[in-house]
Amino acid sequence: MELRDSEAWLLGKADQGVYLIMEILNLSRVANSVASVALAQRAISDAAAFAAHREVFGERLIRQPMARQQFRYRLALLNAGFRLAWEAVTLLNHVWTLEPPYSERYLLFRLVAHLAKYWTAEFAAQTAKWSMEIHGGLGVLAEFPAERHFREAMILAIWEGAPHRQMLDALQLMREKKAHKLLIAHLESHDPDREEQDTLIRKIDSLLEMPVAMQEESFEPVFRRLAQFTAKSLRAPRRRET
Repeated sequence: MELRDSEAWLLGKADQGVYLIMEILNLSRVANSVASVALAQRAISDAAAFAAHREVFGERLIRQPMARQQFRYRLALLNAGFRLAWEAVTLLNHVWTLEPPYSERYLLFRLVAHLAKYWTAEFAAQTAKWSMEIHGGLGVLAEFPAERHFREAMILAIWEGAPHRQMLDALQLMREKKAHKLLIAHLESHDPDREEQDTLIRKIDSLLEMPVAMQEESFEPVFRRLAQFTAKSLRAPRRRET
């Protein structure tokens, strides 16, 4: 696209365009996280409605032991994904008016936004795939919504930065700004699993001592684990005894 003899107005300071672009991306990533959770919830709901009427070997599919366990597992992940997405929304609400140089709270928000966008989109894609499996062969037909959920879930995984983009940006934040330490401190009030937290911190510290190329090679499983740990840890803080 070429814009010739067009008028334009600055949205901010001329030397801060990249910051405005990144702020817009981060906003969209939060919205993407909420959409991913919503799509996963719809996919689970449609799967449950189908399984409640599908009879397999003389028993409704929803009552089959393995299917029931799969539904329980997906619902637990859905709740965790919602908590992670909503934490990104909550932090965004506190920092959206901030300008460079950014505060530690904004850096915390950025890391949580990357984690939420990555983990919820991956969960939505896997849940949409599972929902198609619950529908069996009918899941690929346009008469049922399962195939549409799957197509849209794949867009969510790519939109506003595919998984590798979220990981590389988060790694830079952790390497240059120690954003993971801000996250660990932020989760303190939620009483996270201390043993898992200590193991994760050691893994991250060890990774950040590697050359940059090796950091990028080794980061994906660490990032996934950090996202899962954050989602699992985000629950109501315990009341302290007085």
